[in-house]
Amino acid sequence: MKELIRNYKSRKKKELILVIFQFTLIMLHFLNLIIFSSKSLFVSNIYLDSVGFFLILIGIIGLIKSFKDLRKNISPFPTPKKNGYLVTIGLYKFISHPMYYSTVLISLGNLFYHLTYFNFFLTTSLVIIFSLKIKIEENYLKKKYKNYQSYKKNLIF
Repeated sequence: MKELIRNYKSRKKKELILVIFQFTLIMLHFLNLIIFSSKSLFVSNIYLDSVGFFLILIGIIGLIKSFKDLRKNISPFPTPKKNGYLVTIGLYKFISHPMYYSTVLISLGNLFYHLTYFNFFLTTSLVIIFSLKIKIEENYLKKKYKNYQSYKKNLIF
């Protein structure tokens, strides 16, 4: 029993660390737009700026739609809420983690718009954090929702 409790606390601590890193990276994105400046990877142009703006716009729309679709199921942690349910409407009908992917689109758009080493680091780090969170979350969802595997088979991404 003690081992079970210790493993549970260890998992929760890892999840908390992931969430803290996630929010830190997101805040650094905002601060980067306002305060920081770093050396450019190469000179930006109108085409990259347009792609960046388009990705940011699509990401913001996806993020807003994801929030609406999740309703009371929203949580920064990969663990599903106890009284939650499997969301299969809206963007979740097509994509399993649209909130994460939308955030990455915003980060990619920011990278295209401001081609700096720091933005490259932020985007890469965010992709790694979300990949880890998705892996953990997938395991929880499989255990909690019996129809999760069939739901995943019908998704585009």
